[in-house]
Amino acid sequence: MGLRATLHQVGAVALQQLLHYEEPTLDQRTRPCPCGQQAHYLELRAKRLLSVLGEVELSRPYYLCKQCGEGQFPVDQQLDVEQTKNTPGVRRMLAWVGHQTAFQRGKEQMKILAGLEVTTKAVERTAEAIGEDIVQREQEEIARALQLDLPEMMGPPIPVLYVEMDGTGVPMVKKETADRPGKTAGQSAHTREAKLGCVFTQSTWDEEGYAIRDPDSTTYTGAIECAETFGKRIYWEAWKRGWSRARLKVVLGDGAEWIWNLADLHFPGAIQIVDLYHAREHLWKLARPYTPTTRFSRSAG
Repeated sequence: MGLRATLHQVGAVALQQLLHYEEPTLDQRTRPCPCGQQAHYLELRAKRLLSVLGEVELSRPYYLCKQCGEGQFPVDQQLDVEQTKNTPGVRRMLAWVGHQTAFQRGKEQMKILAGLEVTTKAVERTAEAIGEDIVQREQEEIARALQLDLPEMMGPPIPVLYVEMDGTGVPMVKKETADRPGKTAGQSAHTREAKLGCVFTQSTWDEEGYAIRDPDSTTYTGAIECAETFGKRIYWEAWKRGWSRARLKVVLGDGAEWIWNLADLHFPGAIQIVDLYHAREHLWKLARPYTPTTRFSRSAG
């Protein structure tokens, strides 16, 4: 650990030298400003950054537009450190620990595994920011899909392609469930429902004729959103996986009405199958009233 800390310190010194920029040349002392005027070089300004090697100082040119008063740090944009004190490498680490475990535990992992001191809030904010970026990109892809601007997914035919959907309650903090009625009358909700889906393929059967899921063929998608929005999401995921190339198409669900509504809307013609657990549960509810009850006396054991 001591050797690692020493190497980090040496690396941080070398990195800091690379992050000390020179004053711009005469022909680079003006830049276009969004207001339509020119921003002029003013001075070199320093900024502390947390890198994967530890804290370093970034010294870079600062430009100011006298017309609108807006300043610019072009280097911040180039290095992707605009309005943040964490380098892209550190943000990737924060995002990774943030989605793997609780934020406080993520902070502890950053200290032990990377030797970096971060706050719990930094883990939370980074994970949320990257999550929002992922959601935005997904929504753009989904919007394109609904406009029938779909790329052709090339590849061999798929024997059987499955789409499975379900919903589950996710525990939330109070502010996320405000004004949401709970299952108990008069009480607010403690969870919000996350819609989850997966897509996988099948090309073989076992000796008894049971279908075998293709190894490593499952991809997942999900979000806390309404059924209508989730339907678009799972449709796009199935299309990416080759829905148009599937010879046999199957939708699996637990029997919930919203699942079959989405299946009819986005996957018309697909075989609809209730999963075995819920099929047995439904059969038991139907058969139970007609099942004779056997009474045993205490003496009969």
